Amino acid sequence: MAPPPPPSAAYIAIMASLYAVCSSTLSIVNKWALLGLPYPGLVTACQFLTTAVVVSIAGTLKYIDVEPLRKDKLMQMAPINIVFYLAIFTNGQVLKYATVETFIAFRSLTPLLVSALDTVVRGEPAPSRRTLCCLCAIALGAASYAHNDARITPAGYAWGVVYLSIIVTEMVYAKHVTATIQLSTWSLVLYQNTIALFLWPFASLVSGEFQSLRLLVQTPEAESEPLMTMTTLVPLLLSCVLAIGISFSAWGTRSAVSATQFTVLGVACKLATVAINVLAWSHHASIEAQFSIVVCILASVAYQQSAKADKAGKALPVTK
Repeated sequence: MAPPPPPSAAYIAIMASLYAVCSSTLSIVNKWALLGLPYPGLVTACQFLTTAVVVSIAGTLKYIDVEPLRKDKLMQMAPINIVFYLAIFTNGQVLKYATVETFIAFRSLTPLLVSALDTVVRGEPAPSRRTLCCLCAIALGAASYAHNDARITPAGYAWGVVYLSIIVTEMVYAKHVTATIQLSTWSLVLYQNTIALFLWPFASLVSGEFQSLRLLVQTPEAESEPLMTMTTLVPLLLSCVLAIGISFSAWGTRSAVSATQFTVLGVACKLATVAINVLAWSHHASIEAQFSIVVCILASVAYQQSAKADKAGKALPVTK
């Protein structure tokens, strides 16, 4: 059986653009939802449930290509989804004890580490000196942003190290999953969100959210505010729509680009999130911090161009 043709440049551009839009706005919409519904596990569970149901129905009606859930595939997908959920959990802990800027500083280190693992573990070619300089510029720029606009607490730093270890593992392992498990993009979305939904009760117990929700349910209605109002439903529904988009575009982008390129795109999206947050809500970021954001974004663009040049150079025929 012949291998499937490589994705076209147009497909990669569409997937990466959709992922960038969803990823850079989802955190802000989630924050909006959490203002009225301060239970992050419940919010993400609603997103998992909505995505799984929509994809399953669309697949049943033959609008999209979705494989039915199978036990053997669930077992194959379970490890990566446990890592995926751990990344979400530790992400929340970093933001609990530190600022968004601190989170960005740790997140920015992932391309360097993923690039190293890609070379050592997956046998991909080592990046050129120019590409490596771009990766270093991304990390230094984001670290400069955190230094100029936030203070790192011991607890935030500790959770940041744990998060960094998990997210790097998730990035490299997810690329392996897309390359070895024969599932369509929408099937990967269905499996990911179904498994994550079943992991939510365990994470809720660990984080203490289950206890808070139980107390809220047991409180007489006259003594508490309604849990679901228009103020909470609008951002919650919008976050669910963005979650469907990011689930599909994330798997589609992962399967079309290298793990390092995907993590660089993720860093650029997080920096865009900070920029939107500053412009829309705070207006208090220093000039130095905004300059650091520009450095990181420009370094991300430079990396993409350098990586393309590296790939094109390796594809040229060798002449004597």
